[in-house]
Amino acid sequence: MKRIAIFCDGTWNRLSAPHPTHVARLSRAVLPSAADGKTQLVYYQQGVGTGRGSNAVARKMDKWLGGALGWGLDDNMAEAYRNLVFWYEPGDEIFIFGFSRGAYTARSLAGLIRTAGIPPRDRLDRIDDAVDKYRRRDKNSGPDTEGGRRFRQAFSPQTATSMEDLKWRQSQGDQDSSFLRLTYMGVWDTVGALGMPGIFGAISKQVNQKYAFHDAALSRSVRAARHAVAIDERRRLYPPTLWDNLDGPNGLNGEVTGTERPYQQLWFPGLHSVVGGSGVVPQLSGFTAEWIVAGARQMGLEFDAELLNEAIENKDAAADAAPMLQKAGIGNLGGLWLADREGPDRLSDVAPVTRERVTARPDYRPGALSRVLDKF
Repeated sequence: MKRIAIFCDGTWNRLSAPHPTHVARLSRAVLPSAADGKTQLVYYQQGVGTGRGSNAVARKMDKWLGGALGWGLDDNMAEAYRNLVFWYEPGDEIFIFGFSRGAYTARSLAGLIRTAGIPPRDRLDRIDDAVDKYRRRDKNSGPDTEGGRRFRQAFSPQTATSMEDLKWRQSQGDQDSSFLRLTYMGVWDTVGALGMPGIFGAISKQVNQKYAFHDAALSRSVRAARHAVAIDERRRLYPPTLWDNLDGPNGLNGEVTGTERPYQQLWFPGLHSVVGGSGVVPQLSGFTAEWIVAGARQMGLEFDAELLNEAIENKDAAADAAPMLQKAGIGNLGGLWLADREGPDRLSDVAPVTRERVTARPDYRPGALSRVLDKF
């Protein structure tokens, strides 16, 4: 058995960027071999809008349309899935990381795996069929339906993606399948703005229907997951895509509470880029890397300590906030494209560093925390 770590970077981000993201830094920090002897393989994928293409026109189109509208995310998801099929063997542990639209890619990849499983390599020529099945699924053909299970059994005979799926296969006389669960998912400030921005209303909705198939929800097909969300991001073009099924009577965490919850979504100080590791206040960025890495380590992934320190050193909860101000200038249409995010309504969803920052800086009272500030 081995560990496979997939890293999906954010819009316009790549390994060679002057200010690399947490995704880029951590992909380099994964040890090739862990202390328990397991091989650890890494697949890194640069973000949409990084200027890929066979000629100058194609590269320019990718840079602008991929960056502004998220075009190419579908291809990134399929490419990551294809590489996973090449590497995966039953029993392997799978870790998936992502930032921004790369976080959306990571979450959609998990949705594709839940729908299609992971086939043996002799079915690589049918991956487009699996992606098409994922794209066209509805309430009658989703992963938990009879049709979905039959498709997955034929396409991925070795891997059932839920206990119900495994029991169904056994009832059909299949005793060879194993239960596939992704080991861990760690994502930073998921942005799923694909196509035209939602602020354009009905026009956006019509144009963006082609992207509606992405399944970014979280399920128990992932053993543990963490999502770091940016408190101070105010651009309406960067709406966060939150998990809404973690806690409560029917939540994935069940009766588990506090820091022991396997599925967590916490709000951290910083803009979108700061939370993702490439922003103007590196003293705040380290907190989100440290938290995501802690979850991955708990699930077995091992990192090079020296390289990891590059992403988490010099942390300071009281760092100067001036570089993070998003002003109502021309670029933000005089403030029309700015609005506070609808932040958490429970103190348990606020990261400890956020509470430290509120205590240390009387001038730090972001609108996104308006529903919990009186509980500090």
